[in-house]
Amino acid sequence: MAKSAGKTASRPGFDPWLSSQRLFPPYVWTEVFGRTAPLELDLGAGDGVYAEARARREPDRDFIAVERLLGRATKIAKKALRGGLCNLRILRLESSYFVRNLCSPNTVDVITLRYPDPWPKRRHHGNRILTREFSADAARACRSGGRLQLTTDNQEYFDWACREVAACPPWKEDAAWTGGGEPTSEFEEKFKQEGRSVYRRAWVKEG
Repeated sequence: MAKSAGKTASRPGFDPWLSSQRLFPPYVWTEVFGRTAPLELDLGAGDGVYAEARARREPDRDFIAVERLLGRATKIAKKALRGGLCNLRILRLESSYFVRNLCSPNTVDVITLRYPDPWPKRRHHGNRILTREFSADAARACRSGGRLQLTTDNQEYFDWACREVAACPPWKEDAAWTGGGEPTSEFEEKFKQEGRSVYRRAWVKEG
């Protein structure tokens, strides 16, 4: 039987990696983490500064960091091992595929997208992740009351993404979420020093 949420602890043989060769069926999260706890996804996790900080700060929650690039994913795995963060798993896979095919319905509490590639040229917009199709997949994966969070420094992408999510009825803007208290990275601090704007928006799943 899975344990209830509580403090995580390092254990012998802990492996933070989820297999990138698994293409089906969807994961059973109680089997992955050995307990029942709120689950968050950090998609396009980069070098894992955000995922590591959240996992360390909130041991009663479980986190999946999804990162396509091997070098970055490896950095996250090393941070999880060094910190004994048994509530953090790393997956090297394309984020859209993961949400669509490997997340069981109604099992995710929060999906976070931080600084996704804006693909600014119009002919490349098809490569953007936060489409209305992705929004529908995210809504299917999330529990009722679950949240989708976006942070970006690109206003055009932000406006575009907001329109895409608005076209997916289960999502309603969550005006209460401002990103306050979120861990920040080195380049975010650089943004502040340069006076650059950061745009944030969250949506909550209704029904």
